[in-house]
Amino acid sequence: MRKNLLKLYLFLTFLLLCVSPFRLVAQENQIKGIVSEVRGEPLAGVNVVVKGTTRGTVTDLNGEYSLEAKKGETLVFSFIGYDSKEIVVGNLSTIHVSLDESALALQEVVAIGYGKLKSSQVTSSITKVSSEDLEDRPVTRVDQAIQGKIAGVYVQETSGAPGKSLNVKVRGTGSINYGASPLYVVDGFPISGDLNSISPSDIESIEVLKDAASAAIYGSRGANGVVLITTKSGRKGKPVIDLNVSYGIQKRFSKVDVLNRDEYIEYAIEERTNSYIYNGGDLSVPESDRDNYKYAIDPLWRTNPTSFPDHDWQELISRTAPVQNYSVSVSGAGEKSKYFISANYLDQDGIIINSDYKRLSFRSNVEVDANKYLTLGLNLQTSYSERNDPDTDSSQGPISRSILVAPIVGLDQQTVKGGNYYYHAHFFLNPIALAKEVENQSRGNNYLANLYANVNILDNLVFKSSFGANITTYNDKYYKTMNVNRGNPSYGSVSNSLRRNLLTENTLNYDLEKKDWSLNLLAGFTYQNEYFENSSFQKSDFPDDDIKTPNAATKIDSATGSATEWSLISYLARANFAYMNRYILTASIRQDGSSRFGKNNHWGTFPSVSAGWLMSEEEFIKDALPVVSNMKLRASYGVVGNNNIGDYSSIGLMSNTNYIFNGNKVGGYSPSSFSNPDLGWEKTQTTDIGIDLGFVKNRINLSLDYYIANTKDLLLNVPIPQITGFGTALQNIGKIQNRGFEVELMTKNIVGTFNWSTNFNLSYNHNEVKQLGPDGSPIIGYQEGFPITKTEIGESIGNYYLFKTDGVFKDEEDCRVNKNMSYANKNPQPGDIKYKDMNGDGVIDELDKTNCGNNVPKVTWGLTNNFSYKGIELSIFMDGVSKCNLINLGKKETTQSRGNVRGYWRDRWRSPEQPGNGRVPRACTTDNLTTPSDWWLEDASFWRIRNINIAYNFPQSLMSKISFISNCRIYFSMDNVYMHDHYNHMAQNAPFSNSNLTPGVDYDSGYPLARTYQFGINVKF
Repeated sequence: MRKNLLKLYLFLTFLLLCVSPFRLVAQENQIKGIVSEVRGEPLAGVNVVVKGTTRGTVTDLNGEYSLEAKKGETLVFSFIGYDSKEIVVGNLSTIHVSLDESALALQEVVAIGYGKLKSSQVTSSITKVSSEDLEDRPVTRVDQAIQGKIAGVYVQETSGAPGKSLNVKVRGTGSINYGASPLYVVDGFPISGDLNSISPSDIESIEVLKDAASAAIYGSRGANGVVLITTKSGRKGKPVIDLNVSYGIQKRFSKVDVLNRDEYIEYAIEERTNSYIYNGGDLSVPESDRDNYKYAIDPLWRTNPTSFPDHDWQELISRTAPVQNYSVSVSGAGEKSKYFISANYLDQDGIIINSDYKRLSFRSNVEVDANKYLTLGLNLQTSYSERNDPDTDSSQGPISRSILVAPIVGLDQQTVKGGNYYYHAHFFLNPIALAKEVENQSRGNNYLANLYANVNILDNLVFKSSFGANITTYNDKYYKTMNVNRGNPSYGSVSNSLRRNLLTENTLNYDLEKKDWSLNLLAGFTYQNEYFENSSFQKSDFPDDDIKTPNAATKIDSATGSATEWSLISYLARANFAYMNRYILTASIRQDGSSRFGKNNHWGTFPSVSAGWLMSEEEFIKDALPVVSNMKLRASYGVVGNNNIGDYSSIGLMSNTNYIFNGNKVGGYSPSSFSNPDLGWEKTQTTDIGIDLGFVKNRINLSLDYYIANTKDLLLNVPIPQITGFGTALQNIGKIQNRGFEVELMTKNIVGTFNWSTNFNLSYNHNEVKQLGPDGSPIIGYQEGFPITKTEIGESIGNYYLFKTDGVFKDEEDCRVNKNMSYANKNPQPGDIKYKDMNGDGVIDELDKTNCGNNVPKVTWGLTNNFSYKGIELSIFMDGVSKCNLINLGKKETTQSRGNVRGYWRDRWRSPEQPGNGRVPRACTTDNLTTPSDWWLEDASFWRIRNINIAYNFPQSLMSKISFISNCRIYFSMDNVYMHDHYNHMAQNAPFSNSNLTPGVDYDSGYPLARTYQFGINVKF
C-alpha cells in the first residue's frame, strides 16, 4: 500500500513539474494603453478584442483600455472609419496604438448645399479642405486656407496688407463687367462681402462647388462657383477645451530694386542733359540756371556728390512686425445636446509703419434634441475688426513714394514743414511723413445668427425651418494733415455703412435606404432680403492737427448718402439615387425670382443633372484590375446664373441736376439711365467629365476633370439711338467660354513608423470671348487715360493690347535705316525704343498693336508634402502660376530723374560703345517711352515655397500622466520661404486695378509681402 501511494505521489509530482512550465507560459497579463488617431487625438469607443476569442473591451472617453491577454496572443483594434490594426502581445504590459483613417472614411460625408452626401456618391466636381489641412499652415484668413490647395481655384494675392481680402476665382473669369467672385455660404447662410469676420480655427471643412451641376442648387448666384464653409460642432464625449496660441514676427520679403545715391546722381545728370537737348534746350545756359527744375542740375552733384545722404526709403518705412493669435474653444456632446463655443483674438502689425489689423470674434454653435421629433439649433457668430492703413496701396501713398523719392532727399524734406528739394518733383511727398500723418481707420462689426428647427415627421422624413440674419456695420475715418497735403488745408472724412441681410429657408428632406438602393429627396423654399445704406461727409480747414474730429473743422467739402435693397425668392428641389452603390444619379432644379432684373425677366430656372458609375464595384473590374481599389466615372451638366449687378440696373434712374429758374440755381432731377424691362441673368452652362481613381488600397488617389463652361447673355452696355436721350443701355448680349482640365493627386508614399504623403493639384484654363455687342466691336480698357487692354471675339477677356518693342536703336545708322520703326517721335535718336512692325506695312501705327498677354494664369498648381515620424511632423507647401503677365504703369517714366527710378536703368543704353542690355533705352523722357507697349509689361509667373511647418505631438504615454491634458502639440511655421519670380517678390496681381477688363495693373503701389516666422502651441484639456 505504501509502495502504491509512493508511486502515485511520484507520478503526480512528475505531472505537476511537466505542466507547470506551460502554465507559466500561458499565464494572462493585464494589458493597458491608449488608442488615438494619427494626430494624437484619443479615440473613445474603439473595440479591443483578443483575436479568436470573445474577450474584449472598449476604450473610454480618454481613449484608454485595459484587458487580460496572454503572451503571443493578438489584439485587434477596430473603429468605424479607421483601418483595423493587429498587435501581438509581447513582454510589454502597456501598448499604445495609433489608428489610420480608412479609405472608407475618406468617403466621409461632403457638404453639397442644403445637405450632405457620401463622397462615394458625389457625381459632380466638389473638392474638400478639412480642418486637419488647416493645421498644416496657420493662417489668419479663410481664403488663405484654400490658396494653392484646390485644382481650379485661383486665389489672387493683390496686397500684403494686414486684413486685406484676397481675390478668389473658380475656373476662370465668366463675366466682363460684373463680379467674378464665388458665393460664400457659412453654415448654410449665403453671405455678402468678404470672410474677414471668420476665424480659421472655427472651421470644420471647406467645400468648393466648382461645376454647374453642384452649384445649380444655388441658382442665380452659382456661376462663379460656391464655397461652403462649415464651422465646428461638438462631438460625443467629455467636454474638450482647445487652446491654440501663436506668436510670430514678420519681416519684409518684397523689395523693389531702385538706384542708390551714386547711381541716381549719375543717372539724373545724364537724363536731364538728354531731355533738355530733346526738348530744344540751349546747352550754353548754366546747368543750375535752366528755366525748369526738371532739367536743372544741382552743382553739388558734380562737385561733392557724397555730401548727400543715401537713404533707403523702403527700409525707412518698414519694420519688423509682430503677429499674435489666440483661440480657445469648449466643445462636447451628450445624449441630447452638442455645443461648440469659441473665442479668437488676432493682433497683426503691418511691416509698413502705422499699419495693422485686429480682430476679435466669438462663436456659439448649439444643438439640442428637445424630444425624438424636434431638434433645435442656433449658430451665432459676432466679430469686431479694426484696420489701420495709411493709404499704403494708393499710387500716391507711402509705398509708392518710398520707391520714387530719390535717396539724396533729406529725411524731413518733401513736406510743408521741411520744404522741398528744388531739383526734385515736389509732388513726390516724404514717405515717412505720409505713413505717419495720414490716418485711415476702418472699424467693423459683424453679427451672424441662424436659428433652425428640425422636425422628424417620419423616420425618414425631416422638415427643417431656419431664420437667420447677418448684420454688418462699418465706421471709416480718414485724416490727412496739411504737412503732407502739398500746402492745402488738412481735411478729414467720416463714413458709415450698414448691411442687413435676412434669410428664411424651409426644406423637406426624405431619406430611404434599401438593401440594393438608396434615395434622397430634397424640396425647399427660401427668401432672402438685403438692405444697404451708407453716408459720408468731408470737412477741411482744421485750426491745427491736434483735434482731428470733424467738429473742429470749419468747412464742409462734401456730404452724400445712399440706400439700396434687393430680394430673392427661390424654389429648389434635388434627387439623389444610388443603385447597388455603383450606379448614381443626381438631378436638381432651382427657380429664382430676383428684384434686380427687369419686370419681364424676374424669374430664372437653373437645372442640373449628373451621373456616376462606381466601376470598381464591378466584378469584371476587380478581376481584371486588382490593383485598382477605386474607380468612379462622373459626368455632369448644369445651368447657373450671375446676379452680381447693381440693385436697380434694369430701371431708369434719376440723378441730381441743377438748373436755372428765375435767375437762381435750383436743384432737381433728370434721367441718368435707360430702362430695360427684359434685363436678365448672365447664364453659364457647364459640362464636366471626370474620373476618380484609387490604386493599391487607395494609397494612390487620382482625380481628373475636363470641363467646358459657356456663359451667355452677358450684360454689356450697348449703343442705342441718340433720340432716346442716352448713348448706351445695359442689355443681355455676348458670350464667353472657359474650358480646361484639372488634376488632383494624393499619394501615401511611405506608411509605417515613418510616413510620407503628397498632395498635388494642377489646373489649366483657357478663356475665350465668343460674342460681344451687336456689331462685335471690341472693348478697350483704359487706365490713367492709356488704352492698355482689349477684349475681342476669339481672345481672352482683358488681354494686354500694346505695341511690341524690338529693343532700341543702336546707333545713327540704325536710326537712318529703321526710322519708321519709331512711333511718336519720327526722328528717333540712338537709344530710343524701337517697335515691331506687326502688320508688315513699313509704318508703326495703331494697326501694329497686338495682344501681348493676360493677367489670369493659364496654369496654376500646388504641392504639399507631409512627413511624420512618431510625434514629429513636417509639412512643405509649394505653389505657382505660369503664362501670365501684369502691367506696371510706373514704367511709363514720365517723371524720370525728378524722382528715383528702378534698377533696370543700370543696363540702359549710354552710347554705341555702351549699349547696355539692348532693351533698356537711353535716359531721356521721350514720347516713345510713354507709349503703351510691352516695355510696361512684366512676367507675373512664379513658383514659391509658401510655407514650411514643423510640429511635435507629445506622446500619449506622457499625456496620460497629466490628468487634465489630453493632447499637446507645438509647432513652428515659416511663410514665404522662397520665391522664384520676375517682379521683386511682390504680389503678382497688382492692387491699382484688378477688374475683369483691366486686370493686374500696378503703379508702384503694392503693399509688400512679408516673411513670417511663427511659433505656436495647441493644448487640449
